[in-house]
Amino acid sequence: MKRTSVFSGAFALLLSFISIAPFVYVLTLSFLPASGGVTFDYYYDVFLGSPQYLLRFWKSMGICLCIVAGQLVVSILAGYGFAKCDFPGKNGLLFVLMILMVLPLQVTLAPNYIMLDKLGLLDTYSALIFPSVFIPLGTFILTQSFKSVSDDIIDAAKLDGCGLFGLLTKVVLPMNSSGLVCVTLLSFLDGWNMVEQPIAYIKDFVRYPISVALAYVPPTDPTLQLVCCILVVIPPLFLFTYFNRELVEGIVLAEVK
Repeated sequence: MKRTSVFSGAFALLLSFISIAPFVYVLTLSFLPASGGVTFDYYYDVFLGSPQYLLRFWKSMGICLCIVAGQLVVSILAGYGFAKCDFPGKNGLLFVLMILMVLPLQVTLAPNYIMLDKLGLLDTYSALIFPSVFIPLGTFILTQSFKSVSDDIIDAAKLDGCGLFGLLTKVVLPMNSSGLVCVTLLSFLDGWNMVEQPIAYIKDFVRYPISVALAYVPPTDPTLQLVCCILVVIPPLFLFTYFNRELVEGIVLAEVK
């Protein structure tokens, strides 16, 4: 038992080192310009001195917040319907939802492009927001999470006069906070890291989110590229660090139901 524990600890330590080493490498070199020495000038240029990086950062943040808000609304309503409402074809629709969930993104690029073209949304921020709102992963997670709420509790709330809005806000959602946090984080990360969608749906470079614009940082200055990488990784790193427990609980709930 002790030998197994030592082996497991050593393996976990090795895996942690492999995971953290690239970030430490980037962070260290971001203070070491090619000219030599240690400097904070590049951090000043990216975070304060040059508006082009921060402006694109906040535009990307706005896009992601819109995606998160829209996906939460869709996932909550659809998840509650699949979990607690009976209607014809529910199981078939849930099966289709699961199939759509495992489809590669590249399969849906062409249909989404045609749809956005018909709606006149190409080359706008709506082209990035609208398709991402209806990604089925959030609906699946909340469907599984909402199943944990007892039907007796819901029936008691209805007897007390709760409508759908009151039932969701006062009973169902407070009992499934981990699932909500999980969907929020995953939808934010999906929007924050999108690359194929902006390239496919947007022609104007000015509208590119920071995940794509990062590739256009001048390659002649690698230190500037590394500092921009640090800027991009800050939001996901903060969210994972602060909401790590809720994320794990939300994923576990989705698996065990």
